[in-house]
Amino acid sequence: MTPKVVSFTGMKQMFFCAFFLFMVLNPQLFSQEDNTRSWQLKGYLNDMQMARFSSIDDPWVLDQEIHNRIDFTWNPGIVFRTGIGLRNRFIFGNSISSDPLYKERLFNDNGLANLNWDVFSSTSFALVTQFDRAWLSFTTGKVQLTIGRQRINWGQTFVWNPNDIFNTYSYFDFDYPERPGSDAVRIQYYPSGTSTVEFASKWNDKGKITVAGMGRFNTGGYDIQFMAGLVDDRDYVIGAGWSGNIASAAFRGEMCYYQPKRNFRDTSGVLLATIGADYTFTNSLALTFQVFYNQLPSGYQPEGLSGLYQAPATPKMLSITEWNIFLMGYYPVTPLFDVSLAVMYDPAIRGWFVGPTLNYNVKQNIDLSLFIQYFNGRFKNTGALYVQNLYFQACLAALRLKWSF
Repeated sequence: MTPKVVSFTGMKQMFFCAFFLFMVLNPQLFSQEDNTRSWQLKGYLNDMQMARFSSIDDPWVLDQEIHNRIDFTWNPGIVFRTGIGLRNRFIFGNSISSDPLYKERLFNDNGLANLNWDVFSSTSFALVTQFDRAWLSFTTGKVQLTIGRQRINWGQTFVWNPNDIFNTYSYFDFDYPERPGSDAVRIQYYPSGTSTVEFASKWNDKGKITVAGMGRFNTGGYDIQFMAGLVDDRDYVIGAGWSGNIASAAFRGEMCYYQPKRNFRDTSGVLLATIGADYTFTNSLALTFQVFYNQLPSGYQPEGLSGLYQAPATPKMLSITEWNIFLMGYYPVTPLFDVSLAVMYDPAIRGWFVGPTLNYNVKQNIDLSLFIQYFNGRFKNTGALYVQNLYFQACLAALRLKWSF
């Protein structure tokens, strides 16, 4: 009798299903604090109901997502540390069955190693596991070396981060606060308690390299940084950023200039610049303001709402239009209930984004949140910049119950 052979894919599916169920059902085994341990496991489990529509009278696209986040770190001593972070998401609803590219985006991994797994999927559902952190860190004296999938955050501002060349993300993705990681090597040197020198290099799924250095220091109460490098083996980049205070308000900004590697002497460079401020009143009302400029290349064609919502494919194209203005207010109504309202305006397309959020702490470690995102704008055929007429309007509403452990 010929023995039955279990394929690697089948074994992988069984392993991840068992691991997913074990972590979901038993997180309390790992989440209790113990000062004698050198490791920590934390995360969350949430269930989110989502509805999308162009107008209230149009057909609604309904989806549900069960999302489990796990972050594990091990610190056996002062020299060596390691960490793993993964997302398990079970998604079902209209988006998968109606949009053939939806699952492709779910399983896409832009890193050098493909660490996304299609555990189980069909025409109407998908269970996907994604490792977005997997790193080793070594520290000796004032030098730290980190290798593997990691988050390299050089940004100083809130919504758009021109200096964050290693991990672009979308502000509108409210269910991914950890942000993506990069397959990279990073060296950090700390000359003093207020200064840092860094060198980092990452590779994407096409084998293209991004390499850059950054220096940060403090002077006059401001953190100042300068950076330079090569992005996706295609564009040279130089940039700077700062963060500090003017009176009681936080004041920060970033800028970067990209010059194509193949046309180093021509005038086809792209400038990105942003400036922002934060202020908290005595009644705990907090305001955040930011203005962003993204110079667009000649012949650029906007992608409409999809280009606005998805994570940017390149750090030199963080917006689908040149100017953006952002204002957000946050207010804790009670210790258990807080609200926020974000508004974004794009003068080029007379486009609006309005995003109210309500969050209620049901009990310890359990939160109930309502997110609403409304987009409205129109691209006009104005010649050099926009080459088509394109109108978009969309609304997303999501209700999320989240348990953190």
